[in-house]
Amino acid sequence: MTSSGKRIAAMIGIAIAFLLPRHVECGYPGGTCSHVNAAHRLCTSYEMEPLGFWVIELIASQDVGFAYATGEDCR
Repeated sequence: MTSSGKRIAAMIGIAIAFLLPRHVECGYPGGTCSHVNAAHRLCTSYEMEPLGFWVIELIASQDVGFAYATGEDCR
């Protein structure tokens, strides 16, 4: 493989890794969002977001606002 081909393969690999989904509690890393619902169960919101956005949120310490899915997990 030529050096140009290696660079292209590396860029494709990085792009795929950037898009891998990750489960994030409270919308962004380090966030707090637990509450008790009407059935007296502890609930926490979550987002399924790309790994690349998780890294950006980790650095910025705030929610970027992009997610594949959102929801609430009650226990």
